[in-house]
Amino acid sequence: MVEERGYALQLTDIHKSFFKNEVLKGITFGIKKGEVLGLLGSNGAGKSTLMKIVTGVYRLDKGTIHVDEKEVVIKDAADAAACHIAMVYQEFSLIPTMTVAENLFLNREMKKAGLIDDKQSIQKAKEAFQEFGIEIDPGESVENLSIGNQQLVEIVKALMQKPSVLILDEPTASLTHKEIQLLFSFIEKLKEQKIAIIFISHHMQEIMKICDRAVVLRNGIVELDSPTTDLSVSDMVEAMIGKKLQQEYLAPAKPVDYSSPVLQVQSVSWKDKVRDVSFSIYPGEIVGIAGLLGSGRTELAKCIYGLIKPEKGKILLGGKEVPVGKPWTSIERGISFVPENRRKSGIVGIHSIQYNMLLPIWKKMKRKLFIDEKKCLERTEEMIEKLDLKCTGAEQEVRYLSGGNQQKVVFAKSMLIQPKILLLDDPTVGIDVEAKAAIGQLIRTIADHNNAVLLISSEMEELERLCDRVLILSDGEMKKELSRKDGDLITEAALTEAVQTA
Repeated sequence: MVEERGYALQLTDIHKSFFKNEVLKGITFGIKKGEVLGLLGSNGAGKSTLMKIVTGVYRLDKGTIHVDEKEVVIKDAADAAACHIAMVYQEFSLIPTMTVAENLFLNREMKKAGLIDDKQSIQKAKEAFQEFGIEIDPGESVENLSIGNQQLVEIVKALMQKPSVLILDEPTASLTHKEIQLLFSFIEKLKEQKIAIIFISHHMQEIMKICDRAVVLRNGIVELDSPTTDLSVSDMVEAMIGKKLQQEYLAPAKPVDYSSPVLQVQSVSWKDKVRDVSFSIYPGEIVGIAGLLGSGRTELAKCIYGLIKPEKGKILLGGKEVPVGKPWTSIERGISFVPENRRKSGIVGIHSIQYNMLLPIWKKMKRKLFIDEKKCLERTEEMIEKLDLKCTGAEQEVRYLSGGNQQKVVFAKSMLIQPKILLLDDPTVGIDVEAKAAIGQLIRTIADHNNAVLLISSEMEELERLCDRVLILSDGEMKKELSRKDGDLITEAALTEAVQTA
């Protein structure tokens, strides 16, 4: 039950600027004990910045924070922890080379006779997982876990701190349906313990299902603050973007020419993750791959790109075989890859937008022996304008961009390679509906320039909106193909059913 009285956290007139960019312009709202508050907003609306102020990553410029109705000053993460505020970030904070148990007890290791007691840590980790109904080996290295299980470890790590305010930033983005239901069960238990939960998500149906209230930010202010029982999805979308959003199928500018494929995948296999997969993609076509977490989608894309060397099979581009296991050769031949984890594999956060965009084509930016700085800036500013990138300029560090704008930088990098085939692995995970619409239009534009796109997505509505064909993958095998040209229905319902029954 939500407490009739007593706020766990109150934010009043919060302001924050970076350089000349005012991100937060006077945010005010509170969350009561035992309440789940859904926090929404387009990329750049200020959600992440606001939560980083609450958790001590950033310091506010103006405003006040109250915890349990007492004013507090949060200067760093230690202050936030002392206020019993914990956050699970969208971008994982786990150390991949360490074990699950080591990550859970990092900086608060259990000791015996002055030495770290690994045995006790593993036992306590097992008990924590049993309490939450999760089957994960505490002795396993984090890098060997699926993205979904890594997310669950992050959540359990936060819950072990016994927070009074728990912030979850896109917690379901990488989870399966079963894992999402498990998370929602956690949340119900936490509500009973009078823990206040801020649930940041772009999945509005999840907001409607699990949250008591919704707060929508737009351009650094609170645009909407209302009980979810009084709202519809369209209400929230309108508050986020200030207009209704169209989600119809984006058809090709001209009919796809099916006479000669751009890409041919022939009997590709790798371990038990990809099993004898064959298909082709044609100029101007967007082909989707749908499948549950663990179906082999990402592994297949990595085989095509060269990050994984298939044990058997061939990859042909324009009818010519591409050497497998050599991504640099794939790039030279015109294959580009936008990875699932943009922070780990797609960008260098501490470097500028210009550096990130031009990284794959530095050799082309030379004039004699030196880099042509003027040409570099022109190409970067051209992409910034083309992609409507929200930034302070070409020299801004990418880590200071919103998630959607970071993804646009990754797209720009891929586009500058001038790819014949663009491989996209969940390119819109963790970004808002408006950014998704913009990136969707960009994907179709790329295909319309006689290129081919392979789109892996966990979101069936995205596949419905963008794809001309969808291949259903399960346990590493291609089980089914749905094609608009053959009269097949490519709808969210049809794709969901196909994936679940494959």
